[in-house]
Amino acid sequence: MKVILRIADAAVAEKFGLESVVEINCTEEYCASSFGYPVFLIGEENIFTGELFRQLRDTGGATLETDNPTKVCLGLGLARNEPGLVVVEA
Repeated sequence: MKVILRIADAAVAEKFGLESVVEINCTEEYCASSFGYPVFLIGEENIFTGELFRQLRDTGGATLETDNPTKVCLGLGLARNEPGLVVVEA
């Protein structure tokens, strides 16, 4: 599964301690995963949430590219038509 966070405003990315382009990883290591909810991480241990995505989108023009919008929306609590969610080919 591919999930890429792109933050248009480099200053906002820096403020959050991120690069302008970040690969988001899905993990099975958290308890929410055992209930069927995917958990997404930035790096090895920082949980990526729908709230964080919305902050980055609203302040830094971030987009989230994925080839599996159903899993991303389920894990992050986003609507399928969430602004900034971009569906790409695998």
